[in-house]
Amino acid sequence: MLNFKRNLLLYTLISILVSYFFASETFCQDKYPSRAIELVVPFAPGGTADVAARTYSDILSKNLKVPVNVVNRAGGTGIQGTTYVIRSKKDGYTLLGSTDTPLMIMPVINKEVTYDPLKDVIPIAHLGYAPGLIAVKSDSPFQTLGQLVQYARENPGKLKNSSAGIGTEAFFNLQILCSKEKIKIPTIPFKSGGEAVVSLLGGHTDLTSSSLASLKPQLKAGTIKGLVIFTKKRHPEFPEIPTALELGYPEIILNVWAGLFAPSGVPKEVLDVLIPAVEKTFKDPEVIQRATNAGLIVEFLGPEETRKLLETGYNIVKKIAPESGLVK
Repeated sequence: MLNFKRNLLLYTLISILVSYFFASETFCQDKYPSRAIELVVPFAPGGTADVAARTYSDILSKNLKVPVNVVNRAGGTGIQGTTYVIRSKKDGYTLLGSTDTPLMIMPVINKEVTYDPLKDVIPIAHLGYAPGLIAVKSDSPFQTLGQLVQYARENPGKLKNSSAGIGTEAFFNLQILCSKEKIKIPTIPFKSGGEAVVSLLGGHTDLTSSSLASLKPQLKAGTIKGLVIFTKKRHPEFPEIPTALELGYPEIILNVWAGLFAPSGVPKEVLDVLIPAVEKTFKDPEVIQRATNAGLIVEFLGPEETRKLLETGYNIVKKIAPESGLVK
């Protein structure tokens, strides 16, 4: 009888210890964050998404007290990296630092997209947007948009445009222009706006339709010249570049914007830590200054406002895409 009681007591103690061990392990696993976070940029280095992510990754790391590592997973105009994040473990350790392109545009025009941007990602925040523009080399024979359009009309298909993929905001801006002017300018796609401008400078293309964030260093250096910027007002840093509105294209105002997203399914307790940390980061004066210097117009939006922005843009693209011959 005594042995039975001892064995029962021993069994009870072991059960308590085992339960405590697993409870402690679960607690440790649930505590967020406790290890490095992978911030996936679905484009090559040098483009708007990459530039934006690198303006805040170190500050976010400081606020979350864990490393935040920027990882470029380029391909398919952002589709590959976005798909990777959506399929990743829903634990908050794999995030998407991207422009709106793979979420707002590619699902509309590319049959390879298997995700639903309105269901498969959780918008965390919007950092800002980069105005789009058309630029040429500074020594180009086309010093105005009018000259370029006239040449394209007289020489159909001869000019070549470089862009960060087929279906980006910059691509659509050029397509709307071509449609209105009844001209044809083929686009050579690249993995980022940075690669697109390298092609222009190398003389492989005649113009580039890209974002200010991708082209700002070259504009500052004077190696390229902006022919039009797709905004309603002239940019304070580049007042010499006329706006689309001034040149008679009020409908061409699609601009690339940068934000942070998590895959759907991330627990609320993780979001409760992540969302305020990202807001604190995006509102940090140093991040704002970096983003501004990089060519972004900083405009913080929280999760709900970012979701509405994504949904509105997605519906606009669904309407525009058929007119450009690009449909899903």
